[in-house]
Amino acid sequence: MNASEISMREAKVDDAADVLALLEPNIAAKQLLPRTIEEIEQLSEHAFVAERGDMVVGFAAVEVYSKKMSELQCLAVAPECQGQGVGKQLVNLCVERARQLGIMELMAITSSEELFLQCGFDYSLPDQKRAVFVHTSGFRHS
Repeated sequence: MNASEISMREAKVDDAADVLALLEPNIAAKQLLPRTIEEIEQLSEHAFVAERGDMVVGFAAVEVYSKKMSELQCLAVAPECQGQGVGKQLVNLCVERARQLGIMELMAITSSEELFLQCGFDYSLPDQKRAVFVHTSGFRHS
């Protein structure tokens, strides 16, 4: 199989079940957060799929929080399609969508750092903003 057999398009609400099936192995491996079909349907407003024939082999979405901030969500590529630039194309489509929407910042939380660095992401913004996190299920206020 080669990359020319894979096409990109905007996601549709009807893709949600196929997308969820694509995400499941990544969710099981704790590389992605669990999602419901309803959450995938909501994300489809600003999302893209990679297809080989009529099979969804890649997905990525932009979740818009405000005009200032959005997040690239649920990037996944079927194992047999990895290493062919599919993930990079999906990331670039999401960056372009955020640009079209006039959003100032697009962040990604990832276990695939190298891919995002190749797509122009960095660990901090030019003014040195950094993301910090707390896992709320284990949070205790001191």
